[in-house]
Amino acid sequence: MNELELLKHIYATATAPSAEVPIPPGDDMAMVSVGGRSILVAIDQVVAGCHYDEAVTPLSLVGRKAITRCLSDVAAMAARPLVSLVAATLPVALGERRATELFDAVRETAEHYDCPLIGGDIAIYRQVAGPLVCSVAIMAEPTGLGPIRRAGARVGDRVYVTGVLGGTRADDGLGHHLLFEPRLAEARLLAETLGQRLHAMIDLSDGLGRDASHLAERSGVQIVFDAERIPCRSGAPWRQALSEGEDYELCFVATGEVPSTLEGIPVTAAGEVCRREPGAPLVVVRSGGRNLDATELGWEHRSP
Repeated sequence: MNELELLKHIYATATAPSAEVPIPPGDDMAMVSVGGRSILVAIDQVVAGCHYDEAVTPLSLVGRKAITRCLSDVAAMAARPLVSLVAATLPVALGERRATELFDAVRETAEHYDCPLIGGDIAIYRQVAGPLVCSVAIMAEPTGLGPIRRAGARVGDRVYVTGVLGGTRADDGLGHHLLFEPRLAEARLLAETLGQRLHAMIDLSDGLGRDASHLAERSGVQIVFDAERIPCRSGAPWRQALSEGEDYELCFVATGEVPSTLEGIPVTAAGEVCRREPGAPLVVVRSGGRNLDATELGWEHRSP
């Protein structure tokens, strides 16, 4: 089963935009209109053996990541979180003490980011052992320009990345993928600073290659990166930075002058938006005088 192909099918068969659902599946969050108010909604999950190594990861960090993964989608649309809900399926062997540790971390993290936990659901495996699954839904509201979407990149725009990429998992299975800060403040500041010059944005959860391909496909363009300009974490080669995933930084497309830092986080011009010829790759990396297809460089959300 291929995650990307399944998502394409879901997007292609989703209900067309309407007055009640002006942003359908295909962006980082959907948007619904309720009583004259626009609400953004998204759901995400952490699964043992896929999103964390259960042998070494404290449940406090599992609960934290369950919330912050979803908040990264909120940041991608330059929105403000409102409330959250959690649904978890737990192994019976987890025990009450450890289950309490997990849910305390979820609640505390949600409160820290001003999206209080307001409900959810719990199920427990009895007959069949299965992985811990913790799903979080978040509601948010647009700010400033409104939600920044994946479509909107224009030929001649520059492509920027916040922070550094790659090396998200330390040798012990811990590291950045558990401790990252969702770029909520940076995204809103970016929208306020650039205004209409901010054309498109996405958060980097699946790897720069694959996530940039979503921007390119939605905008009908090609994105070309320069391998030497991709901001890599120390020790991470550019190919790892494009494909490893779970960076939770922002990739955005803009024109004109762009700040070199946001809230102290570096911003790097790593590529440009070009015209895409029929059949050409969505994402290309220029390296050593060669153009390499990077469209499929990314991380599949599956267990080993």
